[in-house]
Amino acid sequence: MRVTGPAYVPARYAIPRLPGAARLIVLPAGTQVAAETRCRFDAQLARVSLLGPTSRAVTLWVDGPAPIEVELDAADWSRITHVRADTLTDRIVPAATIGIASPALPGDALGCARVAHALAAQRRHLPGEPGAAVTRGFAALVGRFDVTDVGAAAEMLGVSPHQLRRTTLRYFGFAPKLLLVRARFLAALEAFRQSGLRFDSVLAFGYFDSSHFLRDANRFLGTTPRRYLERTAALAPGEWDYAAAA
Repeated sequence: MRVTGPAYVPARYAIPRLPGAARLIVLPAGTQVAAETRCRFDAQLARVSLLGPTSRAVTLWVDGPAPIEVELDAADWSRITHVRADTLTDRIVPAATIGIASPALPGDALGCARVAHALAAQRRHLPGEPGAAVTRGFAALVGRFDVTDVGAAAEMLGVSPHQLRRTTLRYFGFAPKLLLVRARFLAALEAFRQSGLRFDSVLAFGYFDSSHFLRDANRFLGTTPRRYLERTAALAPGEWDYAAAA
């Protein structure tokens, strides 16, 4: 679980977010946030909202103090809610949709950060849902980037491909193949950024050529990686870790 927010507050600004895990979003008093994905626009978020697991880049358009964002991985999801993650993919809904009641919120950002951390920690003392071991094991495989075949992943975890798919849909929000491809692409995108936008930097992640990488970029970003990185570099303010406030 990670809690972040921009370090300073321009009059109006955008926060780009790459595809990834679900996020709990808490708004300090005076903040208004709209969210834009590739095919959807939410004009006004509730003060305590949930961004479901995403397969597309998201932009938060913010007026006012920075929102507090708490990243919820699949293990967090399994402990916090019984709602299936695949019913909320690429959507933003009030947090009450997954059973997180909206408390009375303080007006300041630090106070809201403490509340966000507490909300995300709800029910953490309970054991995970059935399938928690598979969830943890698959999360570790996704982070390796060298496993690309769903059948091989299932065999390594000691389950059938059908059971693996059922588990990842419930807790990660997507089928295992998409999760493996998304993880590979995001790792390659970071290598591409760090290399100064050189396409040869992505070959180590299993991409055959630039066209292969560009197809995944269109799938997950809706544009070329170069255009996305150049655009978001101009948009994104710095970040400050709110976790210390919890």
